[in-house]
Amino acid sequence: MARAARSAEDRRATSACDTLSPHDGRSALTRETPATYDGGTSAQPSWSASAVNADGRPAEAGADGPAADAGDLLTRAIDALADLDIDALSDELLAERLSGLRIPLGRLRSVQARWAAALESRRIAAAPPQRAGAAQRNARNELSQQQRLTPSETKRLVEAGKAAQRHTETGRAFADGHLTPDHVRVLDLLLTQLDPLQRAELEPRLVALAARMHASLFGRKARALVAAAAPEALAASEDRLRGRRYLRASSTPDGGFAFSGLLYGTAAETARIALDAFTRPDAAGEHRTPEQRAADGFEQLCTAVIRTAEAPTQHGTRPQVLVSIDAEQLEIAHTADRIGHARFVWSGQPVSTRELGHLLDDCALTGVLLDARRTPIEVTTAVRTVPVGLYRALQVRDGGCTWDGCAAPASWCDVAHGAQAYRDDGRLHPGNAALLCRSHHRRFDLGSWRIDIDGDRVRYLRNHDPP
Repeated sequence: MARAARSAEDRRATSACDTLSPHDGRSALTRETPATYDGGTSAQPSWSASAVNADGRPAEAGADGPAADAGDLLTRAIDALADLDIDALSDELLAERLSGLRIPLGRLRSVQARWAAALESRRIAAAPPQRAGAAQRNARNELSQQQRLTPSETKRLVEAGKAAQRHTETGRAFADGHLTPDHVRVLDLLLTQLDPLQRAELEPRLVALAARMHASLFGRKARALVAAAAPEALAASEDRLRGRRYLRASSTPDGGFAFSGLLYGTAAETARIALDAFTRPDAAGEHRTPEQRAADGFEQLCTAVIRTAEAPTQHGTRPQVLVSIDAEQLEIAHTADRIGHARFVWSGQPVSTRELGHLLDDCALTGVLLDARRTPIEVTTAVRTVPVGLYRALQVRDGGCTWDGCAAPASWCDVAHGAQAYRDDGRLHPGNAALLCRSHHRRFDLGSWRIDIDGDRVRYLRNHDPP
């Protein structure tokens, strides 16, 4: 009985999806299956819309021309799809309907890219030669605001529209909805480095490959195909890509550090390997997202770099995290139930002594005497909070991070206070210290954990756990 009811719902949903009632004065949607794409892709269901009057007859073109009619028809078709009761669809039918949107949406993206490229080209052509660059920037800014796209999204869209005009097979597949703008840009980069004969031979194969997979996977396979057929073309594309490298970094209003970038070739592979080397899997009890694991790995990578003797020095001093803290705030940092504040010297960002706990455990303290106008008049010699002998003893005993399941080596680790914390004026000795990687040191300091050191065995227990 339930199956019969579900089938009835599916039939009603199919009827609503395939053909809207011609009496509502909107549009009729009919389901089509396009011919198999030349590149070898499987046929995908798609949707087309035809305008109808209230009596069910096709609507005539309006006075504003076919473009206005097409836009109106598109709006009505989207309205019809948005009004469908998806709760009435079975899982199979909903998946089928969703799959059917891929080609129409791809075709719309190709139209958007072609129109955006045409508009930019017109603006550049209308400007004096010496103003061509400014005209292009203005056109892209206008497109970005009009289409609600980021500048980088606008750039990729326009580049795809222009590339589709340069390459016949690519342009046809893009217009048919089988390629995304990113596919088209990858194709353009490779095809422009080939001679005409190579291009004629490889473009159909590349387009067929692109239509079967997402752009990132396609890029890798396409470069491999070109490398085998025309390695000199691959080298030329690498030269072009190298010029696109960049890294942007800035402080955020909430005190964070935001960065983004793009690398290619050996630089990209070096970065991949370095980040992977310092990105460890979750240990027992950890539940981090992949992005959090990568962020922790990046922090550990940066920490390892500034600890090495190879890091460039400034005025004879290696790079290091500098914190400025008043003597009274440092005293507060020794108090269990109070939180003080300090300031990062490099960025000027304020920071609580709670966040600094893992740094205060293992650092060098330098006293700076200030006069009444806070002008430095005397600087003391730096004093290590962790004696060298203790650090070496912990390296031998612990070997690396002592958190259960963590394989971070000793070179990644801080010396963490044990049962008697730094804020409690705890003294560091083998029975009150252990090696912890930066991530687990922070977790230990900020969480409800206690440490149990018995000879060469180090355990971390929840505060509510029995001894």
